[in-house]
Amino acid sequence: MTRLTIERVHRLSSRPWLFVTGHLEGEALRIGDELTVLDGGVPSGLAVVRSIELHAASSKTTVAVDTDVVDSVREGAVLAGE
Repeated sequence: MTRLTIERVHRLSSRPWLFVTGHLEGEALRIGDELTVLDGGVPSGLAVVRSIELHAASSKTTVAVDTDVVDSVREGAVLAGE
């Protein structure tokens, strides 16, 4: 199982996605992966990974997801996949 615990949420007006940064546990993510948004352990949406950036120095991962989950994605939420 893959889990990305969200620590920061970013939105750039020049990009069509929502960017989330956090700590990744489990298997590596791939573009096109569908992840369930868990808010307090409760499923609240589905996010599709559109871009991935790894930050080796701080062990953080940033992924871009579609903006249709903008209401579900916030700090403390988790993106989880099989």
